[in-house]
Amino acid sequence: MRSDNTCNMILRSRRFSVLALVCLAAASARAQGLPAELNGQLVALRGKSALSYAPPDLPRSKYVALYFSAGWCGPCHQFTPELVKFYNELKPKHPEFEIVFVSRDRGQNAMEKYMHELAMPWPALRYGITKGSRLNKYAGPGIPDLVLLNEKGEVISDSYAGKQYLGPHKVMNDLKKLLTGESGSFASTDLATPAPVGATADEPAKPAVKSPSGTNWDEVFKKKSP
Repeated sequence: MRSDNTCNMILRSRRFSVLALVCLAAASARAQGLPAELNGQLVALRGKSALSYAPPDLPRSKYVALYFSAGWCGPCHQFTPELVKFYNELKPKHPEFEIVFVSRDRGQNAMEKYMHELAMPWPALRYGITKGSRLNKYAGPGIPDLVLLNEKGEVISDSYAGKQYLGPHKVMNDLKKLLTGESGSFASTDLATPAPVGATADEPAKPAVKSPSGTNWDEVFKKKSP
């Protein structure tokens, strides 16, 4: 009888151990769903500098939108103010989403200047961390490019359908519907053509500094910079 009880206890213990391992594996898979770079490699704008930032709720965010953009990109300057307004209106009511800026600028100073000039309220990926990163698989060939991920790291809305550019407004509409149940009404007609980036998406090709409206952003930055 004692031997049978001992065997039963061992079997129950083994079942518990197996169950615990399964649970740990599932939790690990869930934690590794979003790109690893989003944990511990984020910065936020403080004054005019991007400083380390660790948002406590990012690992638990249901939705993370990667925003591929750059200060040299005219269409990005058209779109970013709309995204800032969208974020500031929805984030207080829906903390379950986050936007992360993935810079295609040519240097950290240019990235920080762009964040400051456009008053980006969201965190950004530390400059240069995307080289060799799997984050690049989410990026399209042009910017502005907004890509919406769920908590498993799966793309649920994209500015691109294959090579066709749909624009970031589509992603804003999809995200608003997910968060509020209401259809978005953001038009994308003004961003029919994205600004191209380099073939590797790590180092952008040098584009014209003028936006479609003729604004020379380099000159604007020079005048505004101290």
